[in-house]
Amino acid sequence: MCTICVIDDDIFIREATEMLLQSEGFDVKSFSSAREFVEANILGGIDCVLTDIEMPGGMSGLDLLSQASKNAPECPILVMSGRGDTFRASAYALGARDYLMKPFSAAELIEAIHKATHPEVRALHLQ
Repeated sequence: MCTICVIDDDIFIREATEMLLQSEGFDVKSFSSAREFVEANILGGIDCVLTDIEMPGGMSGLDLLSQASKNAPECPILVMSGRGDTFRASAYALGARDYLMKPFSAAELIEAIHKATHPEVRALHLQ
């Protein structure tokens, strides 16, 4: 079973995303901030991270990307934001596998996770 961490300070988005992913068969762990996620020290034991960019607690999703790319570069991180393209270039430069603009559909999210966690699928789409 694939373990996905969802990080978003908006409880409604976090819980809705968690329920969607669980209904798709994923094991989901949720966090209300990037700092809370980092303090849990589980980055090495998960399959994918889905994080918002703008969050309280002094650590943004971009800060998380920067730290994770050094500590667990094999763990794919997907970024979601309601701010459109504002952070897209920065997120990709820091190693984000995908950038989802809120609101996104369930199908877009599931496809992004499958591409990030199954590199062979991603390679097929690029051919």
